[in-house]
Amino acid sequence: MSFAENLQYLRRRDKITQEELADRLGVSRQSVSKWETGEAFPETEKIIALCDIFGISMDILMRGDAEKLSTAAETESSVAAPVAEGVHTEENARARARLRTIGGSVNGGIMLCAVVSYLCMGGILGLWHPGWLVFLLAISLCAFFDGVFCKEGNPEKPVSPLAARVLRGLAGMIMLLSVTCYLFIGLVYGIWHPSWVIFPCAAVLIFVFNGAANAVGGGQEDKEEREDD
Repeated sequence: MSFAENLQYLRRRDKITQEELADRLGVSRQSVSKWETGEAFPETEKIIALCDIFGISMDILMRGDAEKLSTAAETESSVAAPVAEGVHTEENARARARLRTIGGSVNGGIMLCAVVSYLCMGGILGLWHPGWLVFLLAISLCAFFDGVFCKEGNPEKPVSPLAARVLRGLAGMIMLLSVTCYLFIGLVYGIWHPSWVIFPCAAVLIFVFNGAANAVGGGQEDKEEREDD
């Protein structure tokens, strides 16, 4: 491609009008038009300015093929993007696997402690009842750690911030913990009424914790998207 053809292609590629290009170079629109038709040729300083405007070398502008160069750059970018995306997805998957391993280990330890505690309370203190409530308490704790370590959504996105995961864990454990507390108060102290109030309070807390988790997690995702842009 000739200089005139390169100039015309680059100007259209960057969506710059002849008037805008002329203003940036300090020349008339007619001059730009003549450069693109091959009727005239710019001075050396204008050629250098054109290279800066379009981000190409003087050799490409004067003797190369700007269209092929742009096509090659776009192809390279389109190939690199899926590769980078695949790398990020793999990293996210590994991070989730690590979290699930930690969560599984913690939950296993909690259930083991619950069994030992129940046997000790029953065998030593004779509190087989209501000692079985320790299992409900253990399940509540497992629900919390499950929310912190194991329940992550889209694998293509980074792991949620710790604060968001903790809030989701609290939301997940509240109802089970409420049942445990209600049964304990009722069985040990006989206060079945008005201890049932614990359930509507738990529902409100679940709503609050889920909303806070979404706010924290959503804010982090928005920040990452802005950084990517």
